[in-house]
Amino acid sequence: MNQRPAIALPRQDDDIVPWLSTLLRQAVSLGASDFHIDALADGAQLRLRIHGLLHDWQHIPAQWQGRLVSRIKVLANLDLAERRLPQDGRMSLPEVGSLRVASLPTLHGEKLCLRLAEAGALRRLDELQLPADIAAPLNHALQCPDGLILITGPTGSGKTTTLYACLQALNSRDRHIATVEDPIEHIVDGINQTAITPRIGLGFAEVLRALLRHDPDVIMIGEIRDKATADMAIQAAETGHLVLSTLHTGSALESLIRLRHLGVPEYLISSSLRLVISQRLLRQRCRDCAVHQRMGCSQCIDGYQGRLGLYEALTMTPALLQVWSQGADAAALAQFLAAQHWRSLREHADARVAAGLTEAAEVERVLGAEPARAIASC
Repeated sequence: MNQRPAIALPRQDDDIVPWLSTLLRQAVSLGASDFHIDALADGAQLRLRIHGLLHDWQHIPAQWQGRLVSRIKVLANLDLAERRLPQDGRMSLPEVGSLRVASLPTLHGEKLCLRLAEAGALRRLDELQLPADIAAPLNHALQCPDGLILITGPTGSGKTTTLYACLQALNSRDRHIATVEDPIEHIVDGINQTAITPRIGLGFAEVLRALLRHDPDVIMIGEIRDKATADMAIQAAETGHLVLSTLHTGSALESLIRLRHLGVPEYLISSSLRLVISQRLLRQRCRDCAVHQRMGCSQCIDGYQGRLGLYEALTMTPALLQVWSQGADAAALAQFLAAQHWRSLREHADARVAAGLTEAAEVERVLGAEPARAIASC
């Protein structure tokens, strides 16, 4: 990460909140998605995750480390006296927005992680610059009155951004849209949003069961994590509701296998699943560096500036449904799709490299092994 001047330490306790605001504004301006405060023997190390990579940023001495952590815990409504157990909360600061805060006890004290990625404004589907072969099936699926749409990928792949963009496209006064989230990432006017509370027994399945009695048209489920949630999502999709959700899987095909492993009957998957989109985020080459054939300038980080989306879309066509309903495994499904000239994440990535938008090394960093090998090992 290009070096920026260290932000001066506060002079007194009353300066901590303005100092924190300055730190967070600077982190946001650098494009950070996460702000880490790592406890050390001699203070704390501030680190930023930018474009998917973690960077050391600034060291703060011990005398301010404890005060900074305490102030953040107060702002996030965490138990100030509890240092033995992990805690989760949310805080809000002017010019920064709403942030998720998580604490973790470590050897040298409490570590904090502040999630910044969702502090920005909501994005519309047309602002995501989806390729035509992704945008077309997605827009078609969103026009369906019922069924299940899945957005998949690992943590930090942009699933939430895509999911909320879909909600924005659907949001109108003649639809009742409801969400079940953990936690609520964005507050959206015109949508009924509910956060789960596991400690009182209010999980995804429990909220969904109640929601179905409130006449919803569209239901967004933050994540399908277990069989109970999967069953409720399928039930909702089968009974006249459009359901959008996410899965933590490596590819669109792996999502089909995951639903099968969760115990969802194949005939229900075949009848309810409309579309699966798997996605990643790749660092984008700095245009100025590309022109001058260098890797790093005052406007970028190591030759990269911003990120671009990488996608694959799996539409449940009659031909695919026939193969799926016969109990085909992942390898057989991959073979079938290859024969249909289906474009995978890897092929979309190759096109991005050929266009000069990113580097082959960045594709390997994000995708790792060839998708075919990963699928075959499921």
